Amino acid sequence: MRKFVKPKVIVSKCIGFEACRYNGLIIKSNFVEKLNEYVDFYPVCPEVEIGLGIPRDPIRIIELEGELRLYQPATGLDLTDKMKKFIDEYLNEVNGIDGFILKNRSPSCGIKAVKVYHGFENSRTKSRAGFFGNEVLEKFPYLAVEDEGRLRNLKIRENFLTKLYILSDFRKVKESRSLNELIKFHSNNKMLLMAHNQENMRKMGRLISNPDKRTFDDLISKYQTVFHNSILEPPQYTANINVLMHALGYFSKELTHNEKAFFLDSVEKYRNGIFPLFVCLNILKSWVIRFNNEYLMNQTFFEPYPEELIPITVV
Repeated sequence: MRKFVKPKVIVSKCIGFEACRYNGLIIKSNFVEKLNEYVDFYPVCPEVEIGLGIPRDPIRIIELEGELRLYQPATGLDLTDKMKKFIDEYLNEVNGIDGFILKNRSPSCGIKAVKVYHGFENSRTKSRAGFFGNEVLEKFPYLAVEDEGRLRNLKIRENFLTKLYILSDFRKVKESRSLNELIKFHSNNKMLLMAHNQENMRKMGRLISNPDKRTFDDLISKYQTVFHNSILEPPQYTANINVLMHALGYFSKELTHNEKAFFLDSVEKYRNGIFPLFVCLNILKSWVIRFNNEYLMNQTFFEPYPEELIPITVV
């Protein structure tokens, strides 16, 4: 039903691309392996980029006098300045990227639950993001950013893919510099944006009506601000259910009692965490095709990412 723009994703090089972990091993990820067919990956290993070898002595984050440092206990090397320099140079060159998949709990790439040690001792004080991962989150809060550990979770995978593909679509609109393409983007994503934030969805609709005759650059800048704010967090399951019920209204007169009951039962199972969202979406999509509803046919809400990726959201 839908043509997809290929997302651009920066990925930790050790996740399936090169045996560059501190212990000389490579991390296997079925998710990344399958996704490789559908996105453009840009692998990077910050630790190798600052001159550390393969294999190498482990590094860790330590807290000294209230300041976080990147430290290699076996050699006594303080790698903080080298890492910060690499991160600044690398991320300042990043352009047109839709997401990141980073190594979980890594002192460089981790985005959550990275151990922080108390000085040179072995006692841990707290946890946070790694040096590279933290800067990614600070600089690109609106992008699809996850680690390969969290992506083992079904809901997180669904949310990551949905966000990744709407961002790649929007990037294509920006590159087109076409108001018509922006209007089409908003129209096709209306239900998905409604699930994220109804008020912002309406605000974006008012913007693209363009009563003030803004230039494309001015308009896309204002639209992007609201759009990014809307997708910072994934939709609540209750918001998804509201959109599912809204979509059901398009077919309420054509469906049999049993068909409606089957769908409503599936929605309840989604509400209770028994079914993933795409089960309900596929039921609705079958009716979109059956009744040839052109408006709903174009709604990304029913096919937020390629259907070929559905198996990796359930494995």
